[in-house]
Formats: sequence, C-alpha cells, structure tokens
Amino acid sequence: MDLTKAQKKLKSDVEEAAEERIETKEAQVSSEELARLERELKEKAAQAEEYLTRLKYLQADFENYKKMVARERELYEKCATESLIKRLLPILDHLEAAFTSAQSCKDLVSFVKGIELIYFDFLEALSREGVKPIKAVGERYDPYKHEVLMTVLNEDAPEDLVLEELERGYMLGTKVLRSAKVAIAKHLEPAPENDETNQSRR
Repeated sequence: MDLTKAQKKLKSDVEEAAEERIETKEAQVSSEELARLERELKEKAAQAEEYLTRLKYLQADFENYKKMVARERELYEKCATESLIKRLLPILDHLEAAFTSAQSCKDLVSFVKGIELIYFDFLEALSREGVKPIKAVGERYDPYKHEVLMTVLNEDAPEDLVLEELERGYMLGTKVLRSAKVAIAKHLEPAPENDETNQSRR
C-alpha cells in the first residue's frame, strides 16, 4: 500500500470514528434530555395532584362552612321567634283576662279601655322588634308602601294624595312587611276636544 492510499485510509478511519463519537454524544444528549423531561413531567404531575387534593379539601371546607351558616341562621331565627313569642304571651294573657271579664262586665267604657291598653301593649311589642306602621293618610302615594284599592274624584286635594287608609301597612326596619291599602285622590281629566267641536268654535 503506498503512502497516499495509507493516508486516505487513515483519514477515512478518523472521520468515521469522529462521526461515531458525535452520534454517540448526540444519543447521550438526547437520553439525558429525555430523562430531564421525564423528571419534570413527574414533578408537574405530583404538583397537579397536590393542587387537586388541596382543591378537594377547600371544597369540603366550603361545604362545611355553608352547613354551619345554615345551622346558625336557623338557630338565630328560632331564637328571634322565641323572643317575639315571649313578648306576645303577656298580651295574650291580657286578652284572655279581658274575655273573662267581658262576660260579667257591666261597664262597657272600662272594657273598651282595657282592650285599648292591650292594643297599645301589642303595638309596643311589635315596635321593640322593629315593626312600625306605614304612614298613609295625608302622604303622597308611594307604590313601594301603598296599594291603591280605590280612587276618589277630589279636585281640592293634590292628585295621588292618600285620602283614606283601608288597611294599615307595616314595615320591619326598611322592609315592607305589608303594603297599606289606600284610597287616593284623582282629578277629573278634561274630555279631549274632537274636530267637530273645534270647527263649531270657528
């Protein structure tokens, strides 16, 4: 084998060895990259599982909180009802006493005064609970507080003024429990002029 052929052969062998080393290195890099990606995937999967577990705990806590609030509200409503009933029981006692005395009562004026006292006791008990009667007569019609049952032609009063309270309304704080049923003033509307009337005036 001459020198040129030997050089070519050596060069070829070196190039092949270099290519093999490059391919091996690329394969190693790829396997390292793959291992890194697999580790990251496992970490992300574990993190997602942890978040899901936390979310489930949060959902369970929220459901328990809603149940607790519902129980507390029910207990509060029972206590409020109990408090109101306790305040109304003495009034019931007074009514029973009034009915008993009415059977033997000869003084009607005293009986009426007794009933009047019971009535004011009842209003006072409602007032302590925040219940107030709605002002009606002399007030301008308010659709939020008043329910119109009838209108009265009255040219002397301002239109929509409440003239009569047919049934008292009540509010609990700022909430309407029952609208006041009222009669309001209305003015007579002038009849529309037709064409014949206008022509006759000309």
